[in-house]
Amino acid sequence: MSWLIAVFVLGLLVLVHEAGHFFVARASGVRVLRFSIGFGPLVWKRTLGGTEYAVSLLPLGGYVKMAGEEPGEGASHRPDEFLSQPIGVRARIIAAGPLVNALVSVLTLWVVLVTGYPELLPVVGKLVDDMPAQAAGLQTGDRIQTINGQPIRTWDELTQRVQRAVDQPLMVTIERHHAPVQLTIIPKPREITDPFGRQRRVGLIGVSPSGEFATYRVSPIEAVGKTIHKEGEWLSQIGLSLWSLSTGKVSAKESLTGPIGILYIASEAAQMGLGSLLYLVSLFSLSLAVFNVFPVPILDGGHLLFLALEKLKGKPVSSRVQEKAAQVSMALLLALVVMVCLNDLSRFGLMDKLAGLWKPN
Repeated sequence: MSWLIAVFVLGLLVLVHEAGHFFVARASGVRVLRFSIGFGPLVWKRTLGGTEYAVSLLPLGGYVKMAGEEPGEGASHRPDEFLSQPIGVRARIIAAGPLVNALVSVLTLWVVLVTGYPELLPVVGKLVDDMPAQAAGLQTGDRIQTINGQPIRTWDELTQRVQRAVDQPLMVTIERHHAPVQLTIIPKPREITDPFGRQRRVGLIGVSPSGEFATYRVSPIEAVGKTIHKEGEWLSQIGLSLWSLSTGKVSAKESLTGPIGILYIASEAAQMGLGSLLYLVSLFSLSLAVFNVFPVPILDGGHLLFLALEKLKGKPVSSRVQEKAAQVSMALLLALVVMVCLNDLSRFGLMDKLAGLWKPN
């Protein structure tokens, strides 16, 4: 069931993206010939109002086909054709897809914050031998309440406070058997490489979480500020990831996840509950919006780039150049997708699971 939910979620993100193009095109007076979701075998098709609606088996993409979208088709210059529209109208139609994904990300995250989201509690699980936490007397099951007098609500807050306190004594108040206990812990310095390929010196005390969760909620007004902050944080992390990838600080094999990986992660989130799934939907939707504005010819960002060049030159980029650029970028993108999918199968252990299905009992 979790895999079916994951497939539905991925299809929904594609649907809202293409719906953005569709509704803005219709509102701009452009005739839409086909609205298609998915690839592979056709599951459903129907023509309504002059538009053919189609759904295919694999919800890994989609497209909106508009009248006169290709240069050769726009020769009639009918007012309801895409290429007959001013540059501003065409740009608005193209930008609508990523914009809707960004709006879905914001709205979904706000809903998660208001209705409740799971947070990992600062409860000690395992202790590492010969590390500061064990030496100070911390025990499995202890719940961290404060550090230097400041309340600690989640495991993430605990991690951030400890990592910043290299060789600095921390006055830690814990709850043990319903009674408060105070300890002094001095984090040990350690050089690490973060997910963005940066070398950092952090403090470690040698503990892992117990895995206990609690659901937290905030007011609708407070959720607005938290949503803006988290969306900005995600955008910053996406930008930093792309920079680290382009400069070779991290490898594509370690940092990129494709459709298979997304389905696997979404299925795992679905098992944790609706809050975790919607949180992931918000992140995926924002990532999809950012990915689609890349200046790659077959993506929305590539089309916007051609429109910008048309505005600067005073005439469209030749159809031959656009066609060749699209062919090259399609080949490169397909190669990247295949590489990432194979890597996902290995990274998440799916190859072993598939092989296990064929082994005799």
